[in-house]
Amino acid sequence: MSRGIVQALPILAVIILSACSGHSSTGSLIPQGSYAQQTGDGDIPFLTADPVRQLCPTPGTPERMQCFASMRTDVTPQLTLESQVQSDAESCPFSSGQGYCPIDLQTAYAIPSLTRGKGKAVAIVDAYGYHHAAADLAMYRKTMGLKPCTTGTKCLRIVNQDGHSSPLPQEPPASQQGWLGEQSLDLDMVSAMCPNCKIVLVQTKDNYTNDLYAGVRTAGTLGPKYIGVSWGGGPEGSDNPIFHQPGIVISAAAGDNGGGGRYGGGPIQPCTYTYVVCVGGTHLVRDSHNTRGWHETVWNDWTLNQCGGPCGATGSACSKKIAKPAWQNDQGCHMRSAADTSASASLRAPVIVYNSEIGCTPPNCFWDFGGTSASTQIIAGIYAVAGNAAAQHGGEYFWQHHRGHVYDVLTGNNLDQNLGVICASTVKYICTARLGFDGPTGWGTPHGIGAF
Repeated sequence: MSRGIVQALPILAVIILSACSGHSSTGSLIPQGSYAQQTGDGDIPFLTADPVRQLCPTPGTPERMQCFASMRTDVTPQLTLESQVQSDAESCPFSSGQGYCPIDLQTAYAIPSLTRGKGKAVAIVDAYGYHHAAADLAMYRKTMGLKPCTTGTKCLRIVNQDGHSSPLPQEPPASQQGWLGEQSLDLDMVSAMCPNCKIVLVQTKDNYTNDLYAGVRTAGTLGPKYIGVSWGGGPEGSDNPIFHQPGIVISAAAGDNGGGGRYGGGPIQPCTYTYVVCVGGTHLVRDSHNTRGWHETVWNDWTLNQCGGPCGATGSACSKKIAKPAWQNDQGCHMRSAADTSASASLRAPVIVYNSEIGCTPPNCFWDFGGTSASTQIIAGIYAVAGNAAAQHGGEYFWQHHRGHVYDVLTGNNLDQNLGVICASTVKYICTARLGFDGPTGWGTPHGIGAF
């Protein structure tokens, strides 16, 4: 597969008049006439202070869950000369340095996305309604050269937490508008990794834990064997049988709040549940100096000190509640270790997403997103491409088959002493990358589908 058939104009950086936190995600867009620096490796430098917004606020209570989507507020990808763009699943209609398209992720992780996945289905569970879900997904897939996936063809199903197509939930209140962006990110990342898959979007009536968990239970009854859960919260709870559905792979986000200390980092549910595949995040860039052509480190955007906090860093954990599964063989953490695997999540190397409901004029509604919500749905899609749900038992298969089928992430951590982000565990590898298993990235990122 090749990239770069389309030649695009330089990137017009768009500054959004809003800060990292405390503002609605529907801020107006004001072109400033500046251009993002072209690094050539996929890294998009932060151009302003407060260049990132975590879309969902940290819940003040364990009764609610936080989504783990974030978006860039200093730049947006521009689809230039749109009328001349030829959609092609083996190319990217955005110039290099604007964010990653499906072909970039498929190539980076050596996933046969365009030839496999037919007949498989992925369920996404999210809170609140999103009236433009089908239309926005259609625009993303058309722009990226992916075949349509519509409600009319039954490729896409949108249901409530009870599994019914009507009534669907109301859209979120102002304080929870970020769930609109979350849903578009999830739909687009599953599409990116498994464009031949069917998708079931389960919309719960709100982000209360009980309702989201009910949505996961429902998802397991609707046919999909792969479920993506890109939300979570603390404090960590005891194991929950809803997340033990034999023959179904449930991938959940490790969170965007680092290894511990401030901002709610450390163990979260449902990521640390026994039978969940916990997904961390990396910073993925191109690298012409190795045979892979890509390089990854632990996702930690805090270290740039431009956000004062919510730029984000992947979560990790040595559980305080969940016993160590029999298949986990790391020696330092004597409880359940997390994450199991990881994928691209950094806002400095973001993925491109389409959403027409967060302050734009269609069709100019492409955004740069990141967070472990992105990596979680990337992994959910890869599990579906692999198609081995019947052989899965939580993370056991991955732990037993990762050798030779992952890219080991060797450098980085999810800490920042200046921000009060310290490791919630005394086990060093829970927050710091090393050879082999570590908390921020698990055993590593996908190298083909052999571990899945």
